[in-house]
Amino acid sequence: MRSISSGNKHFNLLVGASVCAQALKLQHAIELLETQTLFSFNSYIQELFSQAKQGKSKAVQNLVKQPEFNQAYTKLTELLARKIEHPKLIKLKEIIQEELKTNPKVKTIVFAQFRDTVTKICKTLNEIPGINAKVFVGQAKKGQGKDETGLSQKEQQEIISEFSLGKINILCATQIAEEGLDIPEVNAVIFYEPIPSAIRTIQRRGRTARLIPGKLITLVTKATRDEAYYWAAFSKEKKMYKALDSVKQDFDNQDTKQESSQKKLF
Repeated sequence: MRSISSGNKHFNLLVGASVCAQALKLQHAIELLETQTLFSFNSYIQELFSQAKQGKSKAVQNLVKQPEFNQAYTKLTELLARKIEHPKLIKLKEIIQEELKTNPKVKTIVFAQFRDTVTKICKTLNEIPGINAKVFVGQAKKGQGKDETGLSQKEQQEIISEFSLGKINILCATQIAEEGLDIPEVNAVIFYEPIPSAIRTIQRRGRTARLIPGKLITLVTKATRDEAYYWAAFSKEKKMYKALDSVKQDFDNQDTKQESSQKKLF
């Protein structure tokens, strides 16, 4: 890409960049399919078709022409027609129903990585009697028409206030709810998918069990990148605590040496 941007328009460079772009788009599509919802996956596929139709990207145009791509899209439409969704969405609904039985006043935050997923989660959970879920996302406007999402600071504060008062009992949130906002204590935090960042995992987890007992539930799809992300965050957090213990030990040893030196002086 550096060579192309500096003026080198060699055919092999252009083809290589196009192939890399297709690979990145396929990787994102696979991530949505494996770890998110069929709704999210379908939204992305529709976006690729739209980009190809408008001629925005040669990579996208080549991608949507592939027979395998169109076979996958046919399978997707069949599943959606049969109202089949990702098993995590079904499991999430079961978990919320059980939590509601145990505590009718339950307050829960469901974290998800992508806005389309958050939208689908919110719609699904609102099918449960006694649940009033709302989408909680950042200010940037994304999507088009009725699918456009984005909340102003005023709208965010109104939702937090309703959540605090119990008018809303579930926030379906992206990373905007991880830090920097005064969100009241919640009974449970649910990760719709693991994230590979130890810091972000700790921030999300810290939304519960601060003043009252709380739960943390992480949904993991077996044999997908969910597992890799889960163990990546676990390993990073373990190393972080080990480093902190090492620093603490160094300070303790230093204090002991200073005390010993002071005793010798006296």
